[in-house]
Amino acid sequence: MIENRPLLALDVGDARIGVAISENRILAHPLCTIKRRTTKADISTIAQLVATHDPTRLVVGLPLRWDGQISIQGQKIRDFATQLAKLVPAEIVFWDERLTTVEAERLMIANKTRRKKKKQKVDQIAAALILEDYIEQFQLDTPTID
Repeated sequence: MIENRPLLALDVGDARIGVAISENRILAHPLCTIKRRTTKADISTIAQLVATHDPTRLVVGLPLRWDGQISIQGQKIRDFATQLAKLVPAEIVFWDERLTTVEAERLMIANKTRRKKKKQKVDQIAAALILEDYIEQFQLDTPTID
């Protein structure tokens, strides 16, 4: 049986956390940007989003180096997610996020997004790209009925 609950994605950075949602597990869209304050406050804000949207999974973007090894930023994100896992009931999965922020910026330039809006939206769009990539891979692995 396929779950009907949504998926949330996080693009965790040092200054902001982009959040995206997929309510139908087909398309993802930007939800919000959390301005980083303290780890405790950030986790509390995410826990509130989880309580509101009741996702089955949190897909957390994990920056890897080009050789596939975890980066320094990636280890910070893993540590953050470990703390988050103690407070949220959703399963946390990591997803390779290499180039998602670059792609998000490219999309905004193509859409002629104003500079002020870019800063506000880039992390949300990166989170949506992470989630769409995850969904696409998940669908490829899901058996189909011919």
